[in-house]
Amino acid sequence: MPTSATGDLRVPTGRRLPLVSILVPSYNGAKYLRESLDSLLAQTYRPVEIILLDDASTDETPAIAAAYAGRIAYVRQPANLGIYQNVNAGIAQARGDLLATYHADDIYLPTIVEAQVAYFERHPEVGAVFCSDIFVDAEGREYARLVLPPEVRGERPLDFRTVLNALLRYKNRFLVCPTAMERASVHAAVGAYRPDRYRNTADLEMWLRIAKVYPIAVLESHLMKYRHFHGNSSQRYHHLRTEPENFFIILDEYLESGAAALGTPEALVSYEAHRSEDRIMAAISHYIKGDLAEGRRALSAVQSRAIAHAPQVQRSRLLLLEVGLWGLLRLPRVETIAQLMYERWHVKRPPFRTASVGRPVGP
Repeated sequence: MPTSATGDLRVPTGRRLPLVSILVPSYNGAKYLRESLDSLLAQTYRPVEIILLDDASTDETPAIAAAYAGRIAYVRQPANLGIYQNVNAGIAQARGDLLATYHADDIYLPTIVEAQVAYFERHPEVGAVFCSDIFVDAEGREYARLVLPPEVRGERPLDFRTVLNALLRYKNRFLVCPTAMERASVHAAVGAYRPDRYRNTADLEMWLRIAKVYPIAVLESHLMKYRHFHGNSSQRYHHLRTEPENFFIILDEYLESGAAALGTPEALVSYEAHRSEDRIMAAISHYIKGDLAEGRRALSAVQSRAIAHAPQVQRSRLLLLEVGLWGLLRLPRVETIAQLMYERWHVKRPPFRTASVGRPVGP
């Protein structure tokens, strides 16, 4: 039985190794693009095709792509599509048996592709594989590592019920988008991303759609470095956001279409606590903007009882924030307080020192 260079991947005699198409969507990502491409070209697994999907960038991306000619494929969109329509276009062109969507501002350890392919080979029933990530700042310095929730540890295939309840309990802290690898046949079966409806959270809806039909898995190995604090799309999305987070729109749809019967009481309470936290943060953004009436409206949706019964959120802190905001939102706005709130929740700075484990969460 043939093995890979590191001896981990075994396939039946006579079978070819599956081709992996690595899709790299990028929009004005020249600053980190070389580092990301170099990490992908250093992968221990072959065969791969690397497809850089340039979403009509206006920076030096085309020149960088030209420097990698012959080692990667380059597709430039004539107009900006947005990340998930750009990925949809890449899926349509990819030739691989497996499709990995990795990001142009992150760094990939040399064995990520090999480890994910090996898992697919051992588990032919699985439709998608993710891995754990290392959190790095804009300069690539590590400051924390993902700790998987207990329910999804063990690198076992996860059914829809397990995935759903873990999302309800913890939000999406474990299906890391730039580590996703799926079978091409799965995308053919479940369809494309739906950014027109779910915008920048279309990836989560895709993972749920896959999990309803196929088991998925999360590797506990930390095989990529996820870059933060550099003004990425997620950071821009949450900046002074006041509308409900897309996460709740997606989960609400699934719950209303029948998935609520699969949710445990504890998970459903945790979900409402997370929604209440989201409304508290919206009230803070409204205060900063001076929309006090809208802030009170956001705060009226908070379920204090759910917060008090959900250990997955910072209960005492959230309840104190709720009480304090009710007072502030009934008084004239104070610019100094608004500025302090902005500095606390919307000026993103990396931690002062490296944390051993964990994902930064909470208000």
